[in-house]
Amino acid sequence: MEKLIPTPGKATLSDVQETFQKYLQRIEQLRQDLQNYESWEVIARERVTQEILPLEEAVVDAHVRRVHLFNDAYHSKAFKKAEKGALQDFIIQESAVLIRRFGREDLRALYNEHTGQETKADQDRLEELKELFSQQYGIRFEGVHLTTEPELRAYVAEQMAKQQARQEEKRQKRAEKKEKRKQKKAVQLPEVVPTELIPLRKLYMNLVKRLHPDRERDEVQREHKTRLMQELTEAYQQGNWFALLKLQSEQPEASQTDDFQEMAAYNQALKKQADQLQSQLNEVRKSDFQVRFVAEPRQMDAKFAQEIKRLKATIEQLQEELKRSRNPEHLKDLIRNYV
Repeated sequence: MEKLIPTPGKATLSDVQETFQKYLQRIEQLRQDLQNYESWEVIARERVTQEILPLEEAVVDAHVRRVHLFNDAYHSKAFKKAEKGALQDFIIQESAVLIRRFGREDLRALYNEHTGQETKADQDRLEELKELFSQQYGIRFEGVHLTTEPELRAYVAEQMAKQQARQEEKRQKRAEKKEKRKQKKAVQLPEVVPTELIPLRKLYMNLVKRLHPDRERDEVQREHKTRLMQELTEAYQQGNWFALLKLQSEQPEASQTDDFQEMAAYNQALKKQADQLQSQLNEVRKSDFQVRFVAEPRQMDAKFAQEIKRLKATIEQLQEELKRSRNPEHLKDLIRNYV
């Protein structure tokens, strides 16, 4: 975002100029917000991999152990027929969720045993896994020939690594671009201006006439307009018509009728772009991943701390329940409450 040098003694802006300024500021802020959320998401995904996924896997593993514990109880002689029926209902429901949502195919045989179903074909399992990874990670499988589960999981790992690499590349490019803007000095106006930049050149030349330091006798004003000219030339060289328009709106000379009419037309275009950016930002913010983990650094720390605390409490609760459930009498109490 360009840092524009304020004009000393600037005249009060008209309504159309104020609207113009508000739209420019809004667009700049929305663009910054989108860049922030994109960079924060990269950080959040790295943290999820390191801090959240191991805990979530531990929760899933605890649920799997509980299914096996209930299955062992089902096959023991310590439980009556009605109690075994309740155990079987739990085994079917729990294993179905673990298979469908978390890809725990190691429970497939146990699930089939208690439902009386035949083992599904490998292709059916592959389709279920494809749907799972597509929903969780946005991985696409169109046109990709995968015949076994190991092939599918290897492909998923490869795609996730590429996603992370792309995000990292974007972050590095933004950092490099920001550094170049800081280091770049004022450049000379090119001798040849491409045809598509003629409107930009017209705006630039109008501003040059108004801001040229040679027209100033006051030394302070001349120094100020010299800095403005450097910024103006850099914005023109970069093709940044937003910065040029903002400079124009800040000059008292822009209060001519033609300029107002032109600015009103710009306001309509700026409003449309601002609305599009706002819609894009809203879509980004409402995704499940953004809601759970993405925010500015301090808020992100709070989100992760809360999620880690919740997961650790869940793990502790499940481990304690597993320990108690090894006692048949306690497990019978659970079954009575379940029934």
